[in-house]
Amino acid sequence: MRDWLLGIFYLFLAALGLLVALDALVLATIDPYSYEDMSRGGICERSGDVAPECAMPPEDPNKVLDALLACDMGFFKILQEEKAAFRRAEIQPVPHNLFDPEEPRVTFVRFREPVEAYGLHLTGYLQQTDATGASWGFHATEEPAEVARAIEARRPGKEKFSEYGDSRRRIENSPGRTVVISPPGGRPLPGTSLYCQRAGETGAVEELPDGFDLFLSQGLATNFLRRLEAFVASAGKTLSDLAR
Repeated sequence: MRDWLLGIFYLFLAALGLLVALDALVLATIDPYSYEDMSRGGICERSGDVAPECAMPPEDPNKVLDALLACDMGFFKILQEEKAAFRRAEIQPVPHNLFDPEEPRVTFVRFREPVEAYGLHLTGYLQQTDATGASWGFHATEEPAEVARAIEARRPGKEKFSEYGDSRRRIENSPGRTVVISPPGGRPLPGTSLYCQRAGETGAVEELPDGFDLFLSQGLATNFLRRLEAFVASAGKTLSDLAR
């Protein structure tokens, strides 16, 4: 009986995957902005400077790093406002067991080319929630000491990193909120990581926004379809875990 149910579920996933692929091709033909520059500058160029966005200043990734160092949920509002500064990116949610609330929820984002902020070269973004809390931040090509110096030079008298274990550096904003610089190694994205870490039970940490809402996705498929693809991948992992 169990094998029969698993077979039906696998068939459902295969059909859903085929539907996703076909819908991606169809919707790409009716989405005129699949590969357009969606920054305020790009919108103004196409509209002849009459779009409402033209009254706003260009997107600034420096504002996003300012918000990251505050290590609070206001960061996500700023990132959504300035996301076009990072251009279209590859957004990759990591499949997880849909029925296991303690399994980490991880999303990482690869930028097509480095984005400069604070004089650093950001190559990607990663966010994670798990049973211990949540973390989010960027990866940069520079070494940890260079990242710390760039931030301290940009915000003199405000930020001062202290060193602790394994060449990492940190600033404690308040109990349970820490900005960490960590050396490369063992993560989906290469380079030095600069991230906000908030400790506490998952339920005590606000729900993190979906990565698809924080960045402009690249490729033919719409964000809806990429969300659906991510769900199918997680459903497949859930089924695999149940079948063990």
